[in-house]
Amino acid sequence: MSAVHTCRLRIEKHEGPHRTAHIEGFAEPLHFGIHGGIKRFYKDKYGRDIPGPERPATLDHIVAGVAG
Repeated sequence: MSAVHTCRLRIEKHEGPHRTAHIEGFAEPLHFGIHGGIKRFYKDKYGRDIPGPERPATLDHIVAGVAG
């Protein structure tokens, strides 16, 4: 027996790296952005501060999903 799932979602881009994923069937969106070392990397690479609060990166969500 196999499982098939189609993920239906909408990504909304905000200022800087902030994005929200609106996933069908869930009232609350997931927030994505950058933080810590990732934020420092882009600051060093482009020489500017990244606007907005620190938020979990897409990689954080992937790791949490696989680890869970």
